Amino acid sequence: MSLLWVDKHRPKSLDEMDYHDDLTERLRRIAKSGEMPHLLIAGPRGAGKATRVQALLREIYGPGAEMRKVETRQVAPNPNTPSNTIDIQVVVSNHHLSVTPSDIGNKDRAVIMQLIKEVAQHPPIGGHTFKVVVIEDAGCLSIDAQAALRRTMEKFMKTCRIILTCDSVSKIIAPLRSRCLPIRVAAPSNEDVQRVLQKVAAKESVKLAPEFAHKIAEATSRDMLRALLMMESAQAQANSNSLGKEITCPREAWEQAIDKVAKKVLSDQSPKMAMEVRANVYELLAACLPPVFILKELCRKLVAEQHSESLKQSTLAAAAHFESTMNHGTKDIFHIEAFVLRFMADYKASVQR
Repeated sequence: MSLLWVDKHRPKSLDEMDYHDDLTERLRRIAKSGEMPHLLIAGPRGAGKATRVQALLREIYGPGAEMRKVETRQVAPNPNTPSNTIDIQVVVSNHHLSVTPSDIGNKDRAVIMQLIKEVAQHPPIGGHTFKVVVIEDAGCLSIDAQAALRRTMEKFMKTCRIILTCDSVSKIIAPLRSRCLPIRVAAPSNEDVQRVLQKVAAKESVKLAPEFAHKIAEATSRDMLRALLMMESAQAQANSNSLGKEITCPREAWEQAIDKVAKKVLSDQSPKMAMEVRANVYELLAACLPPVFILKELCRKLVAEQHSESLKQSTLAAAAHFESTMNHGTKDIFHIEAFVLRFMADYKASVQR
């Protein structure tokens, strides 16, 4: 089976990492210490969080950490009703388990606790003192699940370590943050992205023009994952193994949909338009776009259309406020709608001045 370039050339060890050398050295010291603490790894999408976590596991456990498989676990959230089970897909090896909370739903608290308990109760192999549970996109965990996770981390500290990955630590409660060693994985620089693209292109015997690599880095906002996918897509569409200077960035459906919402908000600030916007936001949520992502992208597009610095500041402040309330609430649509109404009021007031 032919692999995508992003998977085919993914670094497997810390020695193969292409950027953030200081961070690589820090992870190497943690692995060699033998006493790894719980980790909270934060950074934007495409920065390489998952790749570094897997490289860290290899540094600790050796090649055995790469012998991974996908399993479907049946978990009973309520011990009193074992027949009421939830199927959850996890990635496991002899040394670790990886789970994504967004796959669980509103019963994440019980499921996460049970999975960690199962891992901790099986003794580590190969002379190691602990196993690792990786919780990807930990910002999706409910507040109750995070509070329960804090207690579970303390209970099973001797035989289990937790690695949390997220886009922003603001979504993690303070008691949980205080029990983890924070590690920031910043987005690679434009030069880092171009260097990796040239390296992968050389391995694939593809001639990549420096100007083309620069345009890809700019178009993807330094997202390494998107950059590699875009380069492979361009190579598949080219008639030869030489990539020139032209680049086509097709707009994704979600981007067009959010653009449509932003234009409606700017065109009319009325109750009728607010109802139309709410229907559009429901469509975005039904398409499985994360609520926080919708809020951020909508805020970014609204700010880009403004010339008033005060309106830009109030829009950013409103987005930050409603992102915070969204993390503590249940109905995401209410918070997005509240942000839209706040912007409509501020925008209408600025126009009438």
